[in-house]
Amino acid sequence: MIDMREIFSHPDYADTVEEFEEYTQCAESKCQWSLFKDVHKKVANNKCPICETELDTENSDSFATIDHFRPQAEDMYPYLECEPKNYILMCSLCNTRYKKAKFPLAEGSIRATKAKTVEETKDEQPLLFNPTEENPLNFFELAFRQTEIGNILELKRKSTISKGSYNYQRCEAMITLFGLGYIHKNIHPDEETKQLRVDILTTHYETFIELAQAIKNKDKKSAALILLDENRKEMLEKHGFFQFLLKNQFNVY
Repeated sequence: MIDMREIFSHPDYADTVEEFEEYTQCAESKCQWSLFKDVHKKVANNKCPICETELDTENSDSFATIDHFRPQAEDMYPYLECEPKNYILMCSLCNTRYKKAKFPLAEGSIRATKAKTVEETKDEQPLLFNPTEENPLNFFELAFRQTEIGNILELKRKSTISKGSYNYQRCEAMITLFGLGYIHKNIHPDEETKQLRVDILTTHYETFIELAQAIKNKDKKSAALILLDENRKEMLEKHGFFQFLLKNQFNVY
């Protein structure tokens, strides 16, 4: 998962907001939130910030989408339809097969259906978080697992987060809703969709396992050889997972 908080300070963001507002001021025009796709993709290094798959490949499920983090439905957040801070970049798999129009809140939390800015939702307790607002490193660790369905790289709750806490609930919701954990955390009813997610987690395992093992074994020579390969280092650095390895927030099982 990729930390997207620098999106609002990116040199192209202010220009995009200006262009976006010009459209919204036209009576005949609806919000053109797709305008934000390019700047989000630049910050995310052309990766889906949720599952980190490469965007806009020949695979239709990798198509880059910009959508509403808090859904725009009338019973959800209709007044946030044109709020730029409410947009999130995702691949089609994460957006149209997993998240859809879901936005669960903690038990007892009141939905801010009349909010006109993201700031007006501050009293909510959402179970999902937008990586443009919060750093995934504060929530998760990586787990390299050998399983009966193959080798996968999954997200797991950070060990310092106490069980039952609000942040514990958020970790569980993110992992479960997006299918980012081991198969028992992937509750999607469609088997094809679950397999597509497993394929992505398997690819990530293969990409990072050599570096992870070198770091775990304190094999500085092997780690250095990987990172001295400029092409390989550039490829690894485009992933948010790379930061998890640098912070030693992972385990190999």
